[in-house]
Amino acid sequence: MMDSEAEPRSAKRSRNGIIARLGRDSAYVFPGFFIAIASFVTLLAMFAVGVSTIIIWVGALILPLTLVVASGFADGSRARLRAWGVDFEPVRYRQRDPGFAGWLRLLTDARRWLDFVFELLIAFPLRTITFSIAISWWGIMLGGLTYALWGWSLPTRDMVPHWLLDGMSNGAIPAEISRSYPVEVGFYVIIGAVALVTLPFVMRGLARLDAMIARAALTNGMESSGIASAIRPRTPQPEQDGRPGSPSRRPSNASPNRQAPARTASTERDLLAGSSGMSVVTSAVSPTGWAWIVAGLIAVTTVVISWPLLATVHGLTVIAAMILAIMQASAVLLAVRWPWVGLAVLAATMIGTPLMVAGGGETSMPVPVITMIVHFLLLALVTMRNGWRWGAGYWLAGAAAPIGALLVVGELPLFSAADSGDALIESAMTNLIVLASVGGGVFAVSSSLRQLLLGRAALRQERELSAEEIAKRQELEERNRIAQELHDVVAHSMSVIGVQATTAKYRLEGLDERVTDEFESMGDASRRALTEMRGLLSLLRTGDDAPLAPQPDLAQINTLIEATRYSGATIGFRVGDEPASPRVLAPIIASVPSATGLTAYRTVQEALSNALRHSPGADIDVRLDTDNGALRIRVINGIPDQALVGRDSSGSGLGLSGIRDRVEALGGSVSAGPIEEGGYELSATLPIG
Repeated sequence: MMDSEAEPRSAKRSRNGIIARLGRDSAYVFPGFFIAIASFVTLLAMFAVGVSTIIIWVGALILPLTLVVASGFADGSRARLRAWGVDFEPVRYRQRDPGFAGWLRLLTDARRWLDFVFELLIAFPLRTITFSIAISWWGIMLGGLTYALWGWSLPTRDMVPHWLLDGMSNGAIPAEISRSYPVEVGFYVIIGAVALVTLPFVMRGLARLDAMIARAALTNGMESSGIASAIRPRTPQPEQDGRPGSPSRRPSNASPNRQAPARTASTERDLLAGSSGMSVVTSAVSPTGWAWIVAGLIAVTTVVISWPLLATVHGLTVIAAMILAIMQASAVLLAVRWPWVGLAVLAATMIGTPLMVAGGGETSMPVPVITMIVHFLLLALVTMRNGWRWGAGYWLAGAAAPIGALLVVGELPLFSAADSGDALIESAMTNLIVLASVGGGVFAVSSSLRQLLLGRAALRQERELSAEEIAKRQELEERNRIAQELHDVVAHSMSVIGVQATTAKYRLEGLDERVTDEFESMGDASRRALTEMRGLLSLLRTGDDAPLAPQPDLAQINTLIEATRYSGATIGFRVGDEPASPRVLAPIIASVPSATGLTAYRTVQEALSNALRHSPGADIDVRLDTDNGALRIRVINGIPDQALVGRDSSGSGLGLSGIRDRVEALGGSVSAGPIEEGGYELSATLPIG
């Protein structure tokens, strides 16, 4: 029972989805035509006025304004893309500088020129075609389904149903039936029903075609080869180092031993994108986006020009000319996404063209000039994008396919007529020789240009890699020099201090127990400092990939204070209102993250160091407490012993600055300054929630 109820609900949702999608596609396709008319008329007029008045400098003001207006129309097209469901990154324009010079520099913004080219040359013919097909399909659907309501008002009966039924039945159906009004109504209702069923798919295809070309021309390119991926919402960045969206510790391309990637078809296209002549727009349009722009322009121009020429000059019917023009345009578009399919459509076009145009008129030839031009443009596009192997395949298909068709056409009576056969064959051979030779030249030039651009791009990439390697080598040498200096000066001195402090009880006689303990404390402190210094030296020498030693945390503060007491300072340590002990510290240690614990340790360490340096002989009080999800640290020292103040106690101030940076990086705060009693207090608050 539940299944039977679920099926109608599912079917209803499916119908609602189809209707909603049809409405969205129609709302995208139909207004585009009227917007394209406005953009075409406006931009054409402004560009013509700007070019014609450039000699008197008026055009210098109008041409940048033309680009700004074109970008405004392009922004409208992008808004329509987003409303239809295409997701893409925001487009970046060159920043406009103030003044007249900044206004003129708009002419150097490649992104604005791409907007201008699309809105002036691509949008109008593209949206004229999509609008014409869409309005025709809607008209066929509505007219067919409602034919019974208005068909009776026509002055004469439509003979198409009669001819169709008479041909299918070989005259068996009486004329009274085949020419009757009910049959006529049924015929057109069926056509309207077919148009209704196919309408969502036709509108979807038209909207996709418009969106695919518009996205390639108006956005940052098509990283994928189709529009489907653009409709999907953007996914978040993958997790790195266990944190969503966080950067990795070391970028992969920062390795000192990085090598240039192996060259593949995709990397070659990326190299071409950065080659000379295209580098100015690499941030605006991807290689695939450029291919779609060029292919879309060629395809639209082919349909607009080839269709009427084939019908008028070469004597083809309107339907036959339309089929050939669409096949030529389809070969160009398909070659960008599926080269194999584009090659097959090209071969079919080059076979079908001689069969359909031969003898169609006095100027007819196996391969018309417009078809040759489209073939040459397609050949150059495929060779530049996919390499010489694909280019050779397209060249051979374009040259060999018409020869096969000519062998078939040569058997027709039209070509075997005594008065014209030899002339037509000679003309056909000349036509094919021109096709093959010019196509070979286009292929050779395109292959050479591709190799030249690839070579220049690879050379530039190698130079960039070499410069990067030199910079990294210089950085490593500088770090090694610093590490060597630290090792020779600081580490050596610390080693000497450690050895002297450790061996003092053996070298000096008569030392009491307190002095011996003092020397042992000095030796332990020097060894700890030497261990940390060695870790720093290892990090300087090897970079971020050096092995990391365990870092101190809140649990080691008690050890730090005990070691500092060996210097003779009186240090009190309390946690809240109680003296510090492992039992009292345990709950705080358990609740504090490791990063916060390390910062707390370094804060206390710096505060004790400052107190010993600037207030020798003064009592020091260290207090820890937790309150409202925060760890509070207070280190207070009293008035220094005036007999000891005369020693040089100046510091660089970098220690306190470093502590402030550490604490603020965790969202905490630091305050330091004198107190009323005459001492000094350093206070820090660290969040632990």
